[in-house]
Amino acid sequence: MLIQTTFQPEDLYNAVHELIRMAYPKHDLCQGGPQQADVKLHMEMQVVQQQVALTGCIVEGNKRTVREEKLDIITSENNRRSETNRLIRRFAYDLLVEHKGYSINSYGILTGMRPVKLAHLLLDQGMRPAQINRQLKDNFRMSPDKADLIMEVAANEYPHLVRGQESQDTVGLYVGIPFCPTRCYYCSFPGAIYQPGDSLQVFLTALQREMDAIAQCLKETGKTVQSIYIGGGTPTVLSEAELQQLFEHLHRLFISAATREITVEAGRPDTLSLSKLKLLKEAGTNRICINPQTMNDETLVKIGRAHDREGVVQSVIWAKEAGFKQINMDLIVGLPDEGKQDYQRTAEEILALAPENITVHTLAVKRGSPMAEKEGRESVGDRIKTVQEGLTMMGNMFRDSNYQPYYLYRQKYMQASMENIGYSLPNHFCLYNMNMIEERQTIVGLGGGAASKFVNTSDGELRSFYNPKNPVVYANEVDRVIAAKVDNLKAVH
Repeated sequence: MLIQTTFQPEDLYNAVHELIRMAYPKHDLCQGGPQQADVKLHMEMQVVQQQVALTGCIVEGNKRTVREEKLDIITSENNRRSETNRLIRRFAYDLLVEHKGYSINSYGILTGMRPVKLAHLLLDQGMRPAQINRQLKDNFRMSPDKADLIMEVAANEYPHLVRGQESQDTVGLYVGIPFCPTRCYYCSFPGAIYQPGDSLQVFLTALQREMDAIAQCLKETGKTVQSIYIGGGTPTVLSEAELQQLFEHLHRLFISAATREITVEAGRPDTLSLSKLKLLKEAGTNRICINPQTMNDETLVKIGRAHDREGVVQSVIWAKEAGFKQINMDLIVGLPDEGKQDYQRTAEEILALAPENITVHTLAVKRGSPMAEKEGRESVGDRIKTVQEGLTMMGNMFRDSNYQPYYLYRQKYMQASMENIGYSLPNHFCLYNMNMIEERQTIVGLGGGAASKFVNTSDGELRSFYNPKNPVVYANEVDRVIAAKVDNLKAVH
Protein backbone atom coordinates (compact mmCIF):
# COMPACT_ATOMS: atom_id res chain seq x y z
CA MET A 1 0.00 0.00 0.00
CA LEU A 2 1.33 3.42 -0.98
CA ILE A 3 0.66 6.96 0.30
CA GLN A 4 1.69 9.82 -1.98
CA THR A 5 2.38 13.04 -0.08
CA THR A 6 2.96 16.56 -1.38
CA PHE A 7 3.81 19.52 0.84
CA GLN A 8 4.31 23.24 0.35
CA PRO A 9 6.81 24.01 1.77
CA GLU A 10 8.43 20.57 1.54
CA ASP A 11 9.75 20.60 5.11
CA LEU A 12 6.18 20.16 6.40
CA TYR A 13 6.87 16.47 5.85
CA ASN A 14 9.36 16.45 8.74
CA ALA A 15 6.70 17.76 11.13
CA VAL A 16 3.88 15.36 10.26
CA HIS A 17 5.19 12.13 8.71
CA GLU A 18 5.09 10.20 12.01
CA LEU A 19 1.41 11.08 12.42
CA ILE A 20 0.70 9.86 8.89
CA ARG A 21 2.41 6.56 9.65
CA MET A 22 0.22 6.14 12.74
CA ALA A 23 -2.90 6.68 10.64
CA TYR A 24 -1.68 4.29 7.95
CA PRO A 25 0.42 1.46 9.46
CA LYS A 26 1.91 -0.98 6.95
CA HIS A 27 1.82 1.71 4.23
CA ASP A 28 4.82 3.15 2.41
CA LEU A 29 5.20 6.94 2.12
CA CYS A 30 6.52 8.65 -0.99
CA GLN A 31 6.94 12.37 -1.56
CA GLY A 32 5.62 13.89 -4.79
CA GLY A 33 5.82 12.29 -8.20
CA PRO A 34 3.05 10.97 -10.48
CA GLN A 35 2.96 7.55 -8.81
CA GLN A 36 -0.10 5.33 -8.59
CA ALA A 37 -1.03 5.58 -4.90
CA ASP A 38 -3.77 4.16 -2.70
CA VAL A 39 -3.88 7.40 -0.68
CA LYS A 40 -2.94 10.94 -1.69
CA LEU A 41 -2.29 13.59 0.96
CA HIS A 42 -1.52 17.24 0.29
CA MET A 43 -0.76 20.07 2.74
CA GLU A 44 0.09 23.74 2.29
CA MET A 45 1.11 26.42 4.76
CA GLN A 46 1.51 30.17 4.66
CA VAL A 47 2.71 32.28 7.59
CA VAL A 48 1.81 35.95 7.66
CA GLN A 49 2.99 37.89 10.72
CA GLN A 50 1.32 36.21 13.73
CA GLN A 51 -0.96 33.88 11.81
CA VAL A 52 -0.49 30.53 10.05
CA ALA A 53 -2.88 29.49 7.27
CA LEU A 54 -3.10 25.75 6.63
CA THR A 55 -4.96 23.73 4.00
CA GLY A 56 -4.99 19.97 3.62
CA CYS A 57 -6.63 17.31 1.49
CA ILE A 58 -6.72 13.50 1.68
CA VAL A 59 -8.06 11.39 -1.20
CA GLU A 60 -8.55 7.67 -0.62
CA GLY A 61 -10.66 5.79 -3.15
CA ASN A 62 -13.98 7.61 -3.39
CA LYS A 63 -13.45 9.45 -0.09
CA ARG A 64 -12.12 13.00 -0.07
CA THR A 65 -11.50 15.09 3.07
CA VAL A 66 -10.59 18.78 2.89
CA ARG A 67 -9.68 21.01 5.83
CA GLU A 68 -8.70 24.69 6.10
CA GLU A 69 -7.70 26.69 9.17
CA LYS A 70 -6.17 30.04 10.09
CA LEU A 71 -4.49 29.89 13.48
CA ASP A 72 -2.96 32.64 15.59
CA ILE A 73 0.62 32.22 16.83
CA ILE A 74 0.39 33.35 20.45
CA THR A 75 3.95 33.18 21.76
CA SER A 76 7.16 35.12 22.12
CA GLU A 77 9.56 35.40 19.19
CA ASN A 78 11.91 32.89 20.85
CA ASN A 79 9.22 30.18 20.88
CA ARG A 80 7.69 31.04 17.50
CA ARG A 81 9.18 28.07 15.66
CA SER A 82 8.09 25.44 18.20
CA GLU A 83 4.60 26.96 18.45
CA THR A 84 4.22 26.95 14.64
CA ASN A 85 5.36 23.33 14.55
CA ARG A 86 2.75 22.42 17.17
CA LEU A 87 -0.02 24.11 15.16
CA ILE A 88 1.06 22.27 12.00
CA ARG A 89 1.01 18.92 13.78
CA ARG A 90 -2.34 19.64 15.39
CA PHE A 91 -3.83 20.56 12.01
CA ALA A 92 -2.44 17.37 10.39
CA TYR A 93 -3.73 15.27 13.30
CA ASP A 94 -7.24 16.77 13.02
CA LEU A 95 -7.23 16.23 9.24
CA LEU A 96 -6.22 12.57 9.62
CA VAL A 97 -8.74 11.92 12.40
CA GLU A 98 -11.54 13.56 10.41
CA HIS A 99 -10.70 11.42 7.39
CA LYS A 100 -10.26 8.13 9.28
CA GLY A 101 -13.18 8.67 11.64
CA TYR A 102 -11.31 7.62 14.79
CA SER A 103 -8.36 8.65 16.98
CA ILE A 104 -5.05 7.67 15.38
CA ASN A 105 -2.94 8.15 18.53
CA SER A 106 -4.08 8.30 22.15
CA TYR A 107 -1.13 10.65 22.78
CA GLY A 108 -2.45 13.08 20.17
CA ILE A 109 0.29 15.03 18.40
CA LEU A 110 2.96 13.84 20.86
CA THR A 111 5.07 11.17 19.17
CA GLY A 112 8.30 11.61 21.15
CA MET A 113 9.81 9.46 23.85
CA ARG A 114 9.14 11.67 26.89
CA PRO A 115 5.55 12.96 27.09
CA VAL A 116 5.74 13.50 30.88
CA LYS A 117 8.61 15.94 30.35
CA LEU A 118 6.08 18.42 28.90
CA ALA A 119 4.00 18.25 32.09
CA HIS A 120 7.10 18.87 34.22
CA LEU A 121 8.07 21.86 32.08
CA LEU A 122 4.65 23.42 32.64
CA LEU A 123 4.72 22.60 36.36
CA ASP A 124 8.10 24.34 36.62
CA GLN A 125 6.50 27.40 35.00
CA GLY A 126 3.91 27.50 37.79
CA MET A 127 0.94 26.13 35.87
CA ARG A 128 -1.63 24.25 37.95
CA PRO A 129 -2.16 20.52 37.25
CA ALA A 130 -5.77 21.04 36.13
CA GLN A 131 -4.62 23.64 33.58
CA ILE A 132 -1.93 21.31 32.25
CA ASN A 133 -4.40 18.47 31.95
CA ARG A 134 -6.68 20.70 29.91
CA GLN A 135 -3.80 21.79 27.66
CA LEU A 136 -2.78 18.20 27.02
CA LYS A 137 -6.31 17.42 25.82
CA ASP A 138 -7.07 20.65 23.96
CA ASN A 139 -3.75 21.83 22.52
CA PHE A 140 -2.03 18.48 22.10
CA ARG A 141 -5.12 16.35 21.34
CA MET A 142 -4.25 13.75 23.99
CA SER A 143 -7.06 11.41 25.01
CA PRO A 144 -8.55 12.07 28.49
CA ASP A 145 -7.24 8.81 29.94
CA LYS A 146 -3.69 9.46 28.69
CA ALA A 147 -3.78 13.05 29.96
CA ASP A 148 -4.83 11.72 33.38
CA LEU A 149 -2.03 9.11 33.25
CA ILE A 150 0.59 11.73 32.36
CA MET A 151 -0.50 13.93 35.25
CA GLU A 152 -0.55 10.98 37.67
CA VAL A 153 3.01 10.00 36.73
CA ALA A 154 4.18 13.63 36.88
CA ALA A 155 2.69 14.09 40.36
CA ASN A 156 4.40 10.92 41.64
CA GLU A 157 7.74 11.84 40.03
CA TYR A 158 7.93 15.56 40.69
CA PRO A 159 9.11 15.54 44.34
CA HIS A 160 11.97 13.17 43.49
CA LEU A 161 13.50 15.02 40.53
CA VAL A 162 16.79 16.82 41.07
CA ARG A 163 16.68 20.57 40.57
CA GLY A 164 18.66 23.69 41.32
CA GLN A 165 22.23 23.31 42.59
CA GLU A 166 21.83 19.55 43.01
CA SER A 167 21.25 19.10 39.27
CA GLN A 168 24.48 20.99 38.56
CA ASP A 169 26.64 19.24 41.14
CA THR A 170 25.59 15.62 40.58
CA VAL A 171 25.42 13.18 37.67
CA GLY A 172 23.98 9.76 37.01
CA LEU A 173 26.33 7.07 35.75
CA TYR A 174 25.38 4.34 33.28
CA VAL A 175 27.73 1.41 32.67
CA GLY A 176 26.93 -0.62 29.55
CA ILE A 177 27.94 -4.30 29.38
CA PRO A 178 26.93 -5.18 25.78
CA PHE A 179 26.75 -8.97 26.03
CA CYS A 180 23.84 -11.41 26.33
CA PRO A 181 23.66 -15.21 26.60
CA THR A 182 21.19 -15.36 23.67
CA ARG A 183 19.64 -12.92 21.21
CA CYS A 184 15.92 -12.28 21.71
CA TYR A 185 13.52 -12.49 18.77
CA TYR A 186 12.63 -8.78 19.11
CA CYS A 187 16.20 -7.53 19.70
CA SER A 188 18.15 -5.56 17.08
CA PHE A 189 21.49 -5.69 18.89
CA PRO A 190 24.01 -7.56 16.69
CA GLY A 191 27.00 -9.74 17.47
CA ALA A 192 27.30 -9.57 21.27
CA ILE A 193 26.31 -13.09 22.24
CA TYR A 194 28.42 -14.33 25.14
CA GLN A 195 29.30 -17.99 25.49
CA PRO A 196 30.71 -19.33 28.78
CA GLY A 197 34.47 -19.25 28.54
CA ASP A 198 34.60 -16.27 26.16
CA SER A 199 37.21 -13.69 27.09
CA LEU A 200 35.85 -10.22 27.78
CA GLN A 201 39.17 -8.80 28.89
CA VAL A 202 39.73 -6.55 25.85
CA PHE A 203 36.36 -4.92 26.44
CA LEU A 204 36.84 -4.66 30.21
CA THR A 205 40.29 -3.10 29.76
CA ALA A 206 38.80 -0.44 27.46
CA LEU A 207 35.97 0.15 29.94
CA GLN A 208 38.48 0.62 32.77
CA ARG A 209 40.39 3.13 30.64
CA GLU A 210 37.19 5.12 30.04
CA MET A 211 36.26 4.94 33.73
CA ASP A 212 39.65 6.32 34.79
CA ALA A 213 39.45 9.26 32.37
CA ILE A 214 35.85 10.20 33.18
CA ALA A 215 36.45 9.94 36.94
CA GLN A 216 39.32 12.41 36.62
CA CYS A 217 37.12 14.79 34.61
CA LEU A 218 34.29 14.60 37.18
CA LYS A 219 36.79 15.35 39.94
CA GLU A 220 38.13 18.38 38.05
CA THR A 221 34.63 19.74 37.43
CA GLY A 222 33.49 19.14 41.02
CA LYS A 223 30.71 16.67 40.24
CA THR A 224 29.72 13.62 42.28
CA VAL A 225 27.84 10.50 41.19
CA GLN A 226 24.35 10.29 42.69
CA SER A 227 23.13 7.07 41.05
CA ILE A 228 24.73 4.22 39.10
CA TYR A 229 22.91 1.94 36.68
CA ILE A 230 24.77 -1.09 35.29
CA GLY A 231 22.88 -2.26 32.22
CA GLY A 232 23.44 -3.96 28.90
CA GLY A 233 23.04 -6.38 27.40
CA THR A 234 23.12 -8.53 30.47
CA PRO A 235 25.83 -7.46 32.95
CA THR A 236 25.47 -10.70 34.92
CA VAL A 237 27.05 -12.69 32.08
CA LEU A 238 30.27 -11.46 33.73
CA SER A 239 31.93 -13.96 36.01
CA GLU A 240 32.04 -13.30 39.73
CA ALA A 241 35.72 -12.35 39.40
CA GLU A 242 34.91 -9.89 36.59
CA LEU A 243 32.03 -8.36 38.57
CA GLN A 244 34.29 -8.03 41.59
CA GLN A 245 36.87 -6.24 39.43
CA LEU A 246 34.21 -3.90 38.01
CA PHE A 247 32.97 -2.91 41.47
CA GLU A 248 36.48 -2.35 42.75
CA HIS A 249 36.90 0.25 39.99
CA LEU A 250 33.51 1.80 40.75
CA HIS A 251 34.33 2.16 44.46
CA ARG A 252 37.76 3.59 43.75
CA LEU A 253 36.56 6.09 41.15
CA PHE A 254 32.86 6.97 41.55
CA ILE A 255 31.07 5.65 44.62
CA SER A 256 31.00 8.07 47.57
CA ALA A 257 28.71 9.24 50.36
CA ALA A 258 26.77 11.13 47.66
CA THR A 259 25.89 7.89 45.83
CA ARG A 260 22.33 7.04 46.84
CA GLU A 261 21.47 4.21 44.47
CA ILE A 262 23.25 1.41 42.57
CA THR A 263 21.19 -0.73 40.19
CA VAL A 264 22.32 -3.86 38.33
CA GLU A 265 20.36 -5.36 35.44
CA ALA A 266 20.44 -9.05 36.38
CA GLY A 267 17.90 -9.47 33.63
CA ARG A 268 18.43 -13.09 32.63
CA PRO A 269 17.69 -15.61 35.40
CA ASP A 270 19.93 -18.13 33.59
CA THR A 271 22.96 -15.92 34.40
CA LEU A 272 22.29 -15.83 38.15
CA SER A 273 23.30 -17.81 41.20
CA LEU A 274 22.97 -17.19 44.91
CA SER A 275 26.69 -16.55 45.24
CA LYS A 276 26.69 -14.02 42.38
CA LEU A 277 23.75 -12.17 43.89
CA LYS A 278 25.42 -12.11 47.32
CA LEU A 279 28.56 -10.68 45.68
CA LEU A 280 26.52 -7.88 44.06
CA LYS A 281 24.80 -7.04 47.35
CA GLU A 282 28.06 -7.03 49.33
CA ALA A 283 29.64 -4.84 46.62
CA GLY A 284 27.07 -2.11 47.29
CA THR A 285 24.22 -2.84 44.85
CA ASN A 286 20.92 -1.86 46.47
CA ARG A 287 18.56 -2.36 43.52
CA ILE A 288 18.43 -5.29 41.12
CA CYS A 289 16.37 -6.12 38.03
CA ILE A 290 15.23 -9.68 37.29
CA ASN A 291 13.37 -9.61 34.01
CA PRO A 292 11.10 -12.53 33.06
CA GLN A 293 9.26 -10.57 30.28
CA THR A 294 6.51 -13.21 30.60
CA MET A 295 5.78 -16.16 32.87
CA ASN A 296 4.64 -18.26 29.91
CA ASP A 297 7.26 -20.93 29.14
CA GLU A 298 6.05 -21.40 25.55
CA THR A 299 6.52 -17.71 24.83
CA LEU A 300 9.98 -17.70 26.42
CA VAL A 301 11.06 -20.38 23.95
CA LYS A 302 9.58 -18.41 21.02
CA ILE A 303 11.45 -15.23 21.90
CA GLY A 304 14.80 -16.94 22.43
CA ARG A 305 15.16 -16.73 26.20
CA ALA A 306 17.17 -19.46 27.90
CA HIS A 307 15.21 -19.49 31.16
CA ASP A 308 11.76 -20.64 32.28
CA ARG A 309 9.28 -19.42 34.89
CA GLU A 310 10.79 -21.65 37.56
CA GLY A 311 14.14 -19.98 36.95
CA VAL A 312 12.50 -16.60 37.52
CA VAL A 313 10.95 -17.71 40.81
CA GLN A 314 14.25 -19.20 42.01
CA SER A 315 16.16 -16.03 41.11
CA VAL A 316 13.80 -13.86 43.15
CA ILE A 317 14.13 -16.24 46.12
CA TRP A 318 17.93 -16.01 45.85
CA ALA A 319 17.83 -12.20 45.54
CA LYS A 320 15.79 -11.90 48.72
CA GLU A 321 18.08 -14.37 50.51
CA ALA A 322 21.05 -12.24 49.40
CA GLY A 323 19.45 -9.28 51.17
CA PHE A 324 17.98 -7.20 48.34
CA LYS A 325 15.16 -4.92 49.51
CA GLN A 326 14.44 -3.44 46.09
CA ILE A 327 13.78 -5.81 43.19
CA ASN A 328 12.42 -4.73 39.81
CA MET A 329 10.83 -7.12 37.33
CA ASP A 330 10.30 -6.27 33.64
CA LEU A 331 7.31 -7.54 31.66
CA ILE A 332 6.45 -7.12 27.97
CA VAL A 333 2.95 -6.84 26.52
CA GLY A 334 2.69 -7.70 22.83
CA LEU A 335 4.89 -10.80 22.64
CA PRO A 336 4.01 -13.35 19.92
CA ASP A 337 0.68 -15.17 20.34
CA GLU A 338 0.03 -13.87 23.86
CA GLY A 339 -3.42 -12.65 24.84
CA LYS A 340 -5.43 -11.48 27.81
CA GLN A 341 -5.24 -14.76 29.75
CA ASP A 342 -1.44 -14.86 29.36
CA TYR A 343 -1.13 -11.29 30.60
CA GLN A 344 -3.38 -11.96 33.58
CA ARG A 345 -1.49 -15.11 34.58
CA THR A 346 1.87 -13.34 34.29
CA ALA A 347 0.65 -10.40 36.38
CA GLU A 348 -0.75 -12.69 39.07
CA GLU A 349 2.49 -14.68 39.31
CA ILE A 350 4.62 -11.52 39.48
CA LEU A 351 2.41 -10.07 42.22
CA ALA A 352 2.85 -13.30 44.18
CA LEU A 353 6.63 -12.69 44.11
CA ALA A 354 6.05 -9.16 45.54
CA PRO A 355 8.84 -7.17 43.87
CA GLU A 356 9.13 -3.52 44.88
CA ASN A 357 9.13 -2.34 41.23
CA ILE A 358 7.37 -3.71 38.13
CA THR A 359 8.10 -2.23 34.72
CA VAL A 360 5.53 -2.96 32.02
CA HIS A 361 6.91 -2.53 28.51
CA THR A 362 4.90 -2.38 25.32
CA LEU A 363 6.76 -4.41 22.70
CA ALA A 364 8.70 -2.13 20.34
CA VAL A 365 9.83 -3.91 17.20
CA LYS A 366 13.33 -2.69 16.40
CA ARG A 367 14.78 -2.33 12.93
CA GLY A 368 17.16 -5.22 12.24
CA SER A 369 15.55 -7.60 14.73
CA PRO A 370 14.49 -11.08 13.55
CA MET A 371 10.91 -10.12 14.45
CA ALA A 372 10.95 -6.99 12.27
CA GLU A 373 12.40 -8.91 9.35
CA LYS A 374 9.74 -11.62 9.60
CA GLU A 375 6.63 -9.73 10.72
CA GLY A 376 7.22 -6.04 9.97
CA ARG A 377 7.38 -3.27 12.52
CA GLU A 378 3.85 -1.90 12.82
CA SER A 379 0.85 -3.44 14.57
CA VAL A 380 -2.59 -3.52 12.97
CA GLY A 381 -6.11 -4.75 13.60
CA ASP A 382 -6.89 -7.08 16.49
CA ARG A 383 -3.32 -6.93 17.81
CA ILE A 384 -3.79 -3.25 18.70
CA LYS A 385 -6.88 -4.01 20.76
CA THR A 386 -5.28 -7.00 22.50
CA VAL A 387 -2.22 -5.00 23.53
CA GLN A 388 -4.30 -2.07 24.77
CA GLU A 389 -6.53 -4.37 26.82
CA GLY A 390 -3.51 -6.19 28.27
CA LEU A 391 -1.82 -2.97 29.36
CA THR A 392 -5.02 -1.64 30.92
CA MET A 393 -5.67 -4.88 32.78
CA MET A 394 -2.11 -5.10 34.14
CA GLY A 395 -2.17 -1.45 35.17
CA ASN A 396 -5.40 -1.95 37.09
CA MET A 397 -4.09 -5.09 38.81
CA PHE A 398 -0.89 -3.38 39.91
CA ARG A 399 -2.68 -0.26 41.14
CA ASP A 400 -5.07 -2.46 43.13
CA SER A 401 -1.99 -3.95 44.82
CA ASN A 402 -0.68 -0.49 45.84
CA TYR A 403 1.82 -0.01 42.98
CA GLN A 404 2.03 3.56 41.67
CA PRO A 405 3.04 4.58 38.13
CA TYR A 406 6.15 6.70 38.67
CA TYR A 407 7.89 7.00 35.30
CA LEU A 408 6.81 6.61 31.69
CA TYR A 409 8.42 6.69 28.29
CA ARG A 410 7.60 5.75 24.71
CA GLN A 411 9.48 4.37 21.71
CA LYS A 412 8.93 4.31 17.98
CA TYR A 413 7.12 1.30 16.54
CA MET A 414 5.58 0.31 19.85
CA GLN A 415 2.67 -2.06 19.47
CA ALA A 416 -0.62 -0.11 19.49
CA SER A 417 1.36 3.14 19.94
CA MET A 418 1.27 2.79 23.73
CA GLU A 419 3.95 3.27 26.41
CA ASN A 420 6.32 1.75 28.96
CA ILE A 421 5.38 2.37 32.60
CA GLY A 422 7.41 1.82 35.75
CA TYR A 423 5.23 0.89 38.74
CA SER A 424 6.52 1.02 42.30
CA LEU A 425 5.42 0.42 45.83
CA PRO A 426 5.59 3.66 47.89
CA ASN A 427 9.11 4.80 48.85
CA HIS A 428 10.82 2.53 46.30
CA PHE A 429 11.01 4.80 43.23
CA CYS A 430 14.18 4.42 41.13
CA LEU A 431 16.07 7.72 41.26
CA TYR A 432 18.13 7.01 38.13
CA ASN A 433 15.08 6.14 36.00
CA MET A 434 13.20 9.31 36.86
CA ASN A 435 16.03 11.78 36.31
CA MET A 436 17.27 10.03 33.19
CA ILE A 437 13.88 9.81 31.49
CA GLU A 438 12.93 13.39 32.31
CA GLU A 439 16.42 14.65 31.38
CA ARG A 440 16.84 16.56 34.65
CA GLN A 441 20.42 15.53 35.27
CA THR A 442 23.55 14.84 33.22
CA ILE A 443 23.89 11.11 32.61
CA VAL A 444 27.38 9.88 31.77
CA GLY A 445 27.34 6.63 29.82
CA LEU A 446 30.36 4.33 29.92
CA GLY A 447 30.93 1.10 28.01
CA GLY A 448 29.40 -0.48 24.93
CA GLY A 449 26.31 1.22 23.50
CA ALA A 450 26.06 3.62 26.44
CA ALA A 451 24.22 6.91 25.88
CA SER A 452 25.35 10.12 27.58
CA LYS A 453 23.04 13.13 28.06
CA PHE A 454 24.72 16.40 28.97
CA VAL A 455 22.25 18.84 30.56
CA ASN A 456 23.06 22.53 30.90
CA THR A 457 20.75 23.73 33.65
CA SER A 458 21.48 27.39 32.92
CA ASP A 459 19.92 27.41 29.45
CA GLY A 460 18.19 24.01 29.18
CA GLU A 461 20.50 22.90 26.37
CA LEU A 462 20.79 19.12 25.97
CA ARG A 463 23.52 17.30 24.07
CA SER A 464 23.71 13.57 23.44
CA PHE A 465 26.65 11.27 22.77
CA TYR A 466 26.52 7.54 22.03
CA ASN A 467 29.31 5.02 22.51
CA PRO A 468 29.72 2.38 19.80
CA LYS A 469 27.44 -0.61 20.40
CA ASN A 470 29.77 -3.25 19.09
CA PRO A 471 32.25 -4.14 21.88
CA VAL A 472 35.15 -4.59 19.45
CA VAL A 473 34.53 -1.20 17.84
CA TYR A 474 34.13 0.37 21.29
CA ALA A 475 37.48 -1.03 22.46
CA ASN A 476 39.22 0.21 19.29
CA GLU A 477 37.72 3.71 19.54
CA VAL A 478 37.77 4.26 23.29
CA ASP A 479 40.31 7.11 23.11
CA ARG A 480 38.09 9.03 20.68
CA VAL A 481 35.08 8.33 22.90
CA ILE A 482 36.93 9.63 25.97
CA ALA A 483 38.05 12.85 24.26
CA ALA A 484 34.55 13.70 23.03
CA LYS A 485 32.96 12.94 26.39
CA VAL A 486 35.46 14.99 28.36
CA ASP A 487 34.81 17.96 26.06
CA ASN A 488 31.06 17.64 26.64
CA LEU A 489 31.43 17.31 30.40
CA LYS A 490 33.62 20.40 30.65
CA ALA A 491 31.02 22.37 28.69
CA VAL A 492 28.26 21.52 31.20
CA HIS A 493 27.57 24.27 33.71
